[in-house]
Amino acid sequence: LVFAVTLIALVSCAPSERPPEEPAPQGLENGSFHTQLNGFDIHYEVHGQGPALMTLPNSWGLSLEGLRGLYRPLEDKLTMVYFDPRGMGESSPIVTEADMGMAAVRADFQALREHLGVESVQAIGWSNGAMNLILLAAEHPETIETAIFLHGASHFSEKDQAAYAERYPEVIAAWGALEAELQNPDLTDDERTARMRDMWINDWFPVTFADRARAYEVLNRTFERAEFSWAHANYSQTDQAEFDARSLLPQITARSLVIGGAHDAIPAASGEEMCAAIPDAEFVLFESSGHYAPIEEPEAFKNLVLSFLGVS
Repeated sequence: LVFAVTLIALVSCAPSERPPEEPAPQGLENGSFHTQLNGFDIHYEVHGQGPALMTLPNSWGLSLEGLRGLYRPLEDKLTMVYFDPRGMGESSPIVTEADMGMAAVRADFQALREHLGVESVQAIGWSNGAMNLILLAAEHPETIETAIFLHGASHFSEKDQAAYAERYPEVIAAWGALEAELQNPDLTDDERTARMRDMWINDWFPVTFADRARAYEVLNRTFERAEFSWAHANYSQTDQAEFDARSLLPQITARSLVIGGAHDAIPAASGEEMCAAIPDAEFVLFESSGHYAPIEEPEAFKNLVLSFLGVS
């Protein structure tokens, strides 16, 4: 849960005007780049054409190729900016455990924004990235012009985790088997990562995919080139043991879109609650999606994002 059209429901908590379409800022050339941010060599990539949309990575150990697998169709009309978190992909290794946390991702996002010469950005976060975007948009409202919260939640607790376990007992069983397997002291971190990835793709991710019959093929294709990290995922259990950002939602000034999935482990009510607390936010529920609207209902997702951003 932490990582954790046929568009039936469209709920507007308050009216918001569509911004005029603007070109991407100068200097956002397509390509793969490295730059020094906060004392780390950070790898970032720019793909696409049109207004810029920066992605906020997940802190639990996913390289930029994972998010690009989700968002690639948006590159037809948007300039997408991705980066590898510390210790992931082509970015430099971590120095302390805190380099694997949510705060480190936010710090590097802000540093990259400044490096690109953009004062205020449009941003999107998925799952853990959406939760981190809540913190970022509340901490630095002047730097986030537009925020898209995709399959995130403003809070979760032990009660939510217990509800998840009751709803998905097969995943809990798979997690238990994996945890026992990873206790083997002879395993390297790379071996632990490989076994964790296998369980996630085959057992965990599919349970929150609306069409289970398609889940394995679609998820494998989406994350085929992505790098995962057992070390990051393990640290996230401490860094994100519980989360409650509800008091921060009214501080968000960005024009906001909250997206949920009817078959997600995160209840639709959670998205509606976020929408109600963020000034002038909009909530959209994808009725035929679980936790992966960009790949479960790709055309509907693409059209929604482009429409929200005022891109034709």
